[in-house]
Amino acid sequence: MKRLRFEYETRLEFSQNVTGHCFTLRCTPFSDERQTISEEFYEISPSSSEIWHSRDSFGNMLVCGRMDFPHDEFSFKVSGEANIVNSSEAVGAAAPFYCFPTQLTSAGKKISEFYESAKPISSGALSRALELSESLFYTMTYVKGVTGTQTTAEQALSQLSGVCQDYANILLALLRIEKIPCRDVSGLAFESGETHAWVEVYENGHWTGIDPTQNRLIGDHYIKLCHGRDYSDCPIERGIYIGNAQSVQTVLSKMTEL
Repeated sequence: MKRLRFEYETRLEFSQNVTGHCFTLRCTPFSDERQTISEEFYEISPSSSEIWHSRDSFGNMLVCGRMDFPHDEFSFKVSGEANIVNSSEAVGAAAPFYCFPTQLTSAGKKISEFYESAKPISSGALSRALELSESLFYTMTYVKGVTGTQTTAEQALSQLSGVCQDYANILLALLRIEKIPCRDVSGLAFESGETHAWVEVYENGHWTGIDPTQNRLIGDHYIKLCHGRDYSDCPIERGIYIGNAQSVQTVLSKMTEL
């Protein structure tokens, strides 16, 4: 078992004042069979009396709010401790929709051709997923700045480059060709300095995390924040505001072993 101290912060700086700012955050990790969260604390700036808590349809923790006063910056911080009691697995159930492609994970020509060339020979969902992850790892090149949150798996594979979210989208697309239940995960990984994306695969009553960017099962230095069918189901921050302003985002994360 690992005991980790985590800190995460996102800051938005606006080019001029905005107002009517509504936001939804999925930045507070929850406890399950794999991770136990304690001493959790979050701070939103500027402070607002219109803050409420909920859960989405995937079970993720939500912090929602509204700011009707002028402000030119916005930030949220979360910190706490996590005991990682199982390095890669958590007990759960898989809804049928986790088997089907989404807009970001639909298999086009490139995905289908790659699947045929890398079709796994193992039996069992997890073993087959690990084979596909390995093939993907040796095909893609990790490059920042060439994709965005709306880049599809097909587009990323076509250019053979992208970041962790693209690796996750492609693996999801490949697994859904086989109708293997799988889901996208956003979280924190040791020494990443920002958020990280990976995939969970369902087999025999357990969800097991695979990090296709590193070509490995997730270990005891990963903290899960939220999950969904793909990234569009579980962005860590989503919001809308009134104002003709541009924004610059800064994301920082830190984990230390206790």
